[in-house]
Amino acid sequence: MDSILYLGVEGVLFRVHAHSHTVECRAHVPPSTEPLPLLEPVSAIVAHETKLKIVLNSWLVFDYGFRRLLRLLPAGIAQKTIGATIAGNRLHSRPMAYRARAELLREDVERRKPTQITIVDASRSAIPTELLHRSICVNESDFLCPAEFSAILRRFVDSENQD
Repeated sequence: MDSILYLGVEGVLFRVHAHSHTVECRAHVPPSTEPLPLLEPVSAIVAHETKLKIVLNSWLVFDYGFRRLLRLLPAGIAQKTIGATIAGNRLHSRPMAYRARAELLREDVERRKPTQITIVDASRSAIPTELLHRSICVNESDFLCPAEFSAILRRFVDSENQD
């Protein structure tokens, strides 16, 4: 079974400031990240799911590189991360044309063809409309009650395992 969690990093796991996706605006150091209250619940759920794989849907992959971003993530999330919707194995020397994260996610789903997916993101615009029924759009109330968010994510992941 190929079950994938498409995970937005900014606004879900870490509070980071938006950066422009041009060479001139990117620093050569990892972002200053402030852990958000959902970091621990997401890590705990992911740790118990042996068949779950993670694909990052974050501009931080492009801005800082895939491997650098993996080093910022908790070990349980990093170990299950198999890729990203945005290229970024190293810092790019040339600018990349902007494309909507929803479009990149849609293309990644078509390419990987997972049997089941869950999307967790803080930006509604990063979720393709046809996949809204498999998504959790994180908001401020989730930070105030991480246990409730955790229960919702658990239901999504458990429903995938029963399909």
